[in-house]
Amino acid sequence: MWRVQKPSGGSIGGKQQQPVSEARLSGSAVPVPVRLLVASHMVLLRHISVALTAAVAALGSALFLALNYFYRRRVWSPQAEYRSITEEEEEREKRQVLVLGLDGAGKSSMLQGLNPGEAATKRSRCRPTRGFNFMSLEAPACQLDFLEIGGGEDLRRYWLDYLRRTHILVYVVDSSDRSRLPLAKAELHRLLSVEPQLPVVVLGNKQDKANAVSVSELHDALSLDALADNRKLFLLAAQLDSEEAKRRSCQGLDTVHDLLLQLV
Repeated sequence: MWRVQKPSGGSIGGKQQQPVSEARLSGSAVPVPVRLLVASHMVLLRHISVALTAAVAALGSALFLALNYFYRRRVWSPQAEYRSITEEEEEREKRQVLVLGLDGAGKSSMLQGLNPGEAATKRSRCRPTRGFNFMSLEAPACQLDFLEIGGGEDLRRYWLDYLRRTHILVYVVDSSDRSRLPLAKAELHRLLSVEPQLPVVVLGNKQDKANAVSVSELHDALSLDALADNRKLFLLAAQLDSEEAKRRSCQGLDTVHDLLLQLV
């Protein structure tokens, strides 16, 4: 392997080569005043950069606070439009409607039927509630907050806790499930025994089924006469999107909606 070495202090052309002074190479030919001027400019640029960064940060914070305040003052409407909330709307009165009934009675379908934005195909695929379900409807005079609690045996023990906080009770009964009508009656009477003044709307659901009981039969099966002494109590029969229900003279959910508005 060939290696090329850098000559140091040798002779070139018979003359002794003197080592180059390190001081001559490292020395600067720039005058001292010029170097001070350049340094002062660099310090000034750093100060300007820091000031610009602080200004941008302050502007960003101000924009964030402004946008946060702006969007907090706006809500999303069902028509997918923004509208400002006035002070009167912020203080708008709310009424809670508690929706109860045995599992499979059709509580969730009833709630979705009250919502004009829900399609019938979606309502037909509604699954039973295994916990809690919440929905709000805007009314001219107030806001209706619907709270549905599942009707399974493990969830019925929570019914009384929420019954004391509600303004109206909607109790949904499966009119076609004759074998469970005694249980539906027992649960209804248990609830109303602790709230003697609470308005109640009993909804006989699934009236389109061939084995569904009539309104008068449902009235007797639930012993509603024993509950109607000191309270507003209504019995309606309804079924979503059913021609059979219309032939049996069942009220639609529009009637339920109008009745709830009158009660609040």
